[in-house]
Amino acid sequence: MNPEPELLTIEQLAAHTGLTVRNIRSHVTRGLLPAPHLKGRTGYYGPQHVARLQLVTSLQEQGFNLAAITKLVSGLAAPWLTEPPEIWNEHELAAQFGLAPDPELVARLSKLGILDRMPDDRIEVRNPAIIRVGRQLATLGYGIEDLMTVLRVLMQHSRAVADGFVQMFLDVQWKEYVEAGMPPERLPQLQSLIEELQPLASQAVIAAFQQAMTDATARAFEREATIHS
Repeated sequence: MNPEPELLTIEQLAAHTGLTVRNIRSHVTRGLLPAPHLKGRTGYYGPQHVARLQLVTSLQEQGFNLAAITKLVSGLAAPWLTEPPEIWNEHELAAQFGLAPDPELVARLSKLGILDRMPDDRIEVRNPAIIRVGRQLATLGYGIEDLMTVLRVLMQHSRAVADGFVQMFLDVQWKEYVEAGMPPERLPQLQSLIEELQPLASQAVIAAFQQAMTDATARAFEREATIHS
């Protein structure tokens, strides 16, 4: 089983990043940091929160004030967002998969960043497209544990691919921007570059997956043919 990403309480996140709990809460309020994943009444923070705080701290060290950082972060992140999250009643969401409400399953999906439990116990679906695909797979006869196994692999490798593209951007365009003194007038150019990168990244991922799926299917049937020959 692939390990799921470590989640931290706000106190643990503060200790990990060297910030105060008050600073972190302020960043969430300003929109600099995404809201935590809720498990019961407790908020948990994942690797994406750590990375965002490191970026904010780095920008502050470069002399940017919080208002400028908020504009920068929102401007660079926005092009990657697709459809907005959906809010569901837990019973209705579980019924989509022919299940009864299962707090443990919600917690597992929250760890993967798919769902968040809201204070009123409704569920925020952060990526509705993944839920729709899962529902369609369930109609083909796949059980929830089958879907969870695939989902863990999907999220793990998707993060690795995303990290690769983001690092490429940081190594080239962001490095040039920093070396130029981070002039505010170049922010629109950076945003334009990211908007161009998004469809190219999507096309590359789809093309690579199609090849990998073709190869995996061929290998699987070859193994089956050998076993039953």
